[in-house]
Amino acid sequence: MSIVLGRPSWLGHPAPLVETGGPAPGDPATPPAERSGPPNLRPTALLGLTGMCSVVIGSVLGGPAFVSNLPGAWFFGTPGGPLGSVSSSSRHAPILSVFLVYGGFVVCVRAWIGLLRLLRARPGVPVRRVVGIIALWILPLVLAPPLFSRDVFSYAGQGEMVSHHIDPYTYGTGVLGATPFSLLPGPLWANTPSPYGPVFLAADGAATSLAQHGVLPDLVFLRLFELAGLALVVGSLPTLARAAGRDPAEVLALGAASPLVLTVFVGGAHNDGLMVGLLLAGLAVAKRFGPMPGIVLCALAAGVKAPAILGVLFLGWNWAKGSFWWRSLHTAMAGVIAAGTLAAASAVSGLGFGWLTTLSAPDKSFTGVTPVDAVSHVIVAAASVVHVSLALTSVANAAGLVGLGCAAVVGSWLLVRSPEMGSVRALGLALLVLALLGPILWAWYLTWGLVVLAPVAIGRLQRVVIVLTVVETFLGVSSLKGMVETLGAGGVFPDLLLLVAMVIVIVVPLSLAGGVGTPGLRRPRWGPARVTLGR
Repeated sequence: MSIVLGRPSWLGHPAPLVETGGPAPGDPATPPAERSGPPNLRPTALLGLTGMCSVVIGSVLGGPAFVSNLPGAWFFGTPGGPLGSVSSSSRHAPILSVFLVYGGFVVCVRAWIGLLRLLRARPGVPVRRVVGIIALWILPLVLAPPLFSRDVFSYAGQGEMVSHHIDPYTYGTGVLGATPFSLLPGPLWANTPSPYGPVFLAADGAATSLAQHGVLPDLVFLRLFELAGLALVVGSLPTLARAAGRDPAEVLALGAASPLVLTVFVGGAHNDGLMVGLLLAGLAVAKRFGPMPGIVLCALAAGVKAPAILGVLFLGWNWAKGSFWWRSLHTAMAGVIAAGTLAAASAVSGLGFGWLTTLSAPDKSFTGVTPVDAVSHVIVAAASVVHVSLALTSVANAAGLVGLGCAAVVGSWLLVRSPEMGSVRALGLALLVLALLGPILWAWYLTWGLVVLAPVAIGRLQRVVIVLTVVETFLGVSSLKGMVETLGAGGVFPDLLLLVAMVIVIVVPLSLAGGVGTPGLRRPRWGPARVTLGR
């Protein structure tokens, strides 16, 4: 039995996996062209680089629709600086900018799926070749201003607070006064305490001091943090892939080379990259050296952002085989180790445990694409039909609590079942459910589960990972409301030109790009991917 990659018309090359009875590579019946020689990855790599360059150029041209347009926000493309005149000052991006960003992402997605397809067809490609492609694809993002979010500016402001011994769990960046550190994050963070852990904020404050309290050098250091997180992901995924009986190169491409991961971790410099990197490193270390050092690393990941604490629970539950109570005892021991690690981090940083009281701070923002928010709107609309008036805010708050409760129930079930289904798979699903059922959903939240699932995602689960990655790649660029307003302000004729151009980018065959559009490649079906991290 082998697997054939289907050919969805909108991508121009295969995405779904369909069972077939045909021969697999290496079988005597397989044509020699499918068996001989390593795949040519260079055209696919260049295609992805072209897409990323298009995204970055379009973002700079689009101004505040995609990047911060405040003076001093980056080395170029902002008012008063180099290339400042090329950036739009309107909150509605020009149609050309929209095309370059979204068309670029289409090209990136097609290159990424083409890479996955080539690696599936020819297992055994050296991991270093995929690492080289990832390095090539992130090059434009390393040079680009922070993309699609102002979060990294809030990190800089909170680092400035820590460097001056101002409690970031009590005050927002507004306490810094009329400085770039308080102006660049925007009004949302002015009175919002930090929700991040002492590990990240201690490093953040040290980076600000090392940058001599300069905003731009500080932003560079913060991006370097996330590059380090991506490096941890790249170093950990092959270990987990081999443990699951998967091809390391394919798993690395699935988990670390997607446009979503690269634009979130590098382009946006979100600290989720550092959290996920430490979390994956903990899982990989636990696999090779035992649970205790893995638990410490997962605790450090939780010291960046709280969701990583789930890694501690799943490592503890799978520490040793035995009864429910025996596993519970080991989970409690894991909790003690994690608490000791975080207590040490809090003591060394001098920040304490104030972050435990500010974990809901990101909920002050609004995305409009969360399942919980959709349910809230349905409830309010249904109530209005029967002439019952409900406040959307109250319903959304209640729905958020229900969503978190459901995520806790599902997560508990996955924890108990993790010895049978595999702890990596169960942990990835728990993180994915937590992101989807939380009160707010940003594209970078989904990377928690999607990257962790990469080593064990096969069949239907792999299709889910790919679909969610593709969808969030486009939704994470801008709010749906903002894009609708931009298209409405553009006029009918420019919108029609944009539509035609996007259709061309989507449907034009890319068969010359190293086999990206070549049908009929096959790969053998892998066995059930299951990794248990206990001894």
